[in-house]
Amino acid sequence: MTTRRIIWPSPIRLKLFTFRSPHFTPDETLDFIAQFILETEDVLSNSTVSRHYTEEYGEFKGISRIVIRKFRVYFEVLGHDVVISL
Repeated sequence: MTTRRIIWPSPIRLKLFTFRSPHFTPDETLDFIAQFILETEDVLSNSTVSRHYTEEYGEFKGISRIVIRKFRVYFEVLGHDVVISL
């Protein structure tokens, strides 16, 4: 069984790593982002992703969505690759 490869396009990586929260220190924010990325990759690398929803209307029509830590993550499965969308 081939494992899935998670692809984070450059604009999404840039948006994640430039995020700063006024409520937390930069180290705490970076730790949260790292945990979010690890958790997202863990869930999406599973070949039987459950609890996802495919958008039916709007800007993300036809793209799958999953909620991780109260954040919506849009993704497309292309063969053995999972491409994160924004």
